[in-house]
Amino acid sequence: MSRPLSVLLVDDAPADLLLAQEVFDDHAPRVQLITQCGAEAALLALRDPAQLLPDMVLVDLNMNGMSGLDFLAELRADPALAHLPVVMLSGSTAQHDVDRAYDLHATAFLVKAPNLSEFVTQVDHLVQFWLGCRFRSPRVPSLS
Repeated sequence: MSRPLSVLLVDDAPADLLLAQEVFDDHAPRVQLITQCGAEAALLALRDPAQLLPDMVLVDLNMNGMSGLDFLAELRADPALAHLPVVMLSGSTAQHDVDRAYDLHATAFLVKAPNLSEFVTQVDHLVQFWLGCRFRSPRVPSLS
């Protein structure tokens, strides 16, 4: 890949966003992490035609306001965004959460590791997998 892997992380907890940023920083410059605090803000950013789309989206399941599942449903209903790979990230191991995510065409469902060292390992594996994938071209901003 000639450009960095672009990952959008959507979570409504600023502390979790900061922690994830620190963990993903270990993979710079091969990975560019973009964070959005909340699903509504993320949808606005993704729908902005002047912005390049990320290669994949990592979204927290349980958020105030619009949940991760609601976010995923909105994404899949939008023809311009429906193709984006979406990995649900949750502390939940409830089968109904997993089933609902896949019913909405989540790409994967990742259960958050219970401690920092295991979370770092999870991110390492996630990054290694996605670095080996190929993606659609990012949306190029219109010149008109």
